[in-house]
Amino acid sequence: MNNEEDKKKPPVNYEHTARLRIVKDVKEQKDGKKPRVNDLKEKKSIKEDTSVTASRKPMKMSSIYRKKYTLLAVIVCAVFILAYQFIKVKDVDFTALRSNISKNIDTSELYIGNEQDLRKLYGINQNEIENYVSFAPKSNMDANEILVVKCNSEYSDIVMKKVQGRVDSQSNSFKNYAPDQYKIISSSELKKKGDYIYFVSAKDVNAVDNIIKKSYK
Repeated sequence: MNNEEDKKKPPVNYEHTARLRIVKDVKEQKDGKKPRVNDLKEKKSIKEDTSVTASRKPMKMSSIYRKKYTLLAVIVCAVFILAYQFIKVKDVDFTALRSNISKNIDTSELYIGNEQDLRKLYGINQNEIENYVSFAPKSNMDANEILVVKCNSEYSDIVMKKVQGRVDSQSNSFKNYAPDQYKIISSSELKKKGDYIYFVSAKDVNAVDNIIKKSYK
């Protein structure tokens, strides 16, 4: 009986069944249904392989960049250290400067100034400067004077304006009645270098300037 029923059943078309299954899977994916477990495992495996490959390359690249940046940093530091030796502002040896001016420049009409002279002649206060050398004129009719000061950083511009005021005042005083002294003050030198301010009013400005340059240590 069973044999006769089996003969009546149509033969199974496995190729057709496989096609239906594939079409069904595609349809399920389009309809938003969850894919099969095997498909998930395959996709996960592919993603893992891709992530491993992708993660390795940045590690190699970052290592290369790290070495390059380290080498670049070392080079920059070396260049900065070498350049600093040439661009840094050296300090003036004020003791040597005072002595060298006294020995090599005619200071017979000058005297060594103190803090009171700084306030009287220039309006400079003691808290505005760190160190100084001052050769002030013994007479108000003399335009010769020398001032070298190292300012506290926050006061350097203020001190510069005060010394400029002294230069302007002396120029106006000598202009009308002391032409020889006016010539000296007109040829004077006032300059600022870092926190240092130099004011040289003398017959031989270059001689004083050379002494100042040699007093750096």
